[in-house]
Amino acid sequence: MFEYIYPQFQSKRLLRAQMLEQIRDYPLRFLELSREDWAQGVAAGCRITWSGGILTVGKGIIYRNRRFYFLEEDCRLECRALDRVRYLKVRLLPEKKMPGQIMGQGEIVLEEQQVDDAFEMELCRFRLQEGARLRDRHENFEDLSTEYDTVDYTYAPWSGRENSRLNPLILKQFALELLADKDARPLDMAFAMSALSQGGEVQAQAVKEYIRAKTGRSPARGVRPMYDGLLRILKERRGPEEDREKTGGVLLI
Repeated sequence: MFEYIYPQFQSKRLLRAQMLEQIRDYPLRFLELSREDWAQGVAAGCRITWSGGILTVGKGIIYRNRRFYFLEEDCRLECRALDRVRYLKVRLLPEKKMPGQIMGQGEIVLEEQQVDDAFEMELCRFRLQEGARLRDRHENFEDLSTEYDTVDYTYAPWSGRENSRLNPLILKQFALELLADKDARPLDMAFAMSALSQGGEVQAQAVKEYIRAKTGRSPARGVRPMYDGLLRILKERRGPEEDREKTGGVLLI
């Protein structure tokens, strides 16, 4: 049967271990049941910023192997210019079993080696050139995948129902640019308004079906093909002439 149990704390009554266990377990049980069919990825936060040679990963949550990993304090790493692609990722460590508890940890690392999906999860990637600053703000949708001196979220998975999805920031930017098109069609308007109303929290299946409806083919597995499909839709709507006007023929930085 369905039920709920709330412990009642009253004066002059003993505090039982069972009452404390109920307080401890309820939030975690709720999270686990609500995400039971969800795929791995960032579940909240983890915003990347850069200033003065320091890369900061903001507080957040990742979801992996039906477990939530919490980053409760900002994590800062030294980030020098190397002019090579580097990957900011979470490396999951073997589970530790100790008296009274089980601990799972994921260390944040920045290195040139590509992500190993068996035990790592990407947060972003970038290529920082000597004398440049690493931009963590983007000018437009296409700028999200700029190779040089720009934080690139387009490969990083966000936890989604059944499949990993795109970072909500990416979907919000796409929706805004789509709505700015005065010739946007009903399907475009509906998708864009839905994305904005949900703060960019759009499931992978919805994005893939929209891309298929617009281009005639579904994107491959993974989050980057979804971004590429959305970028293609924007470019086809603008056309090559407007693309040149939008960027002025140079990279926006």
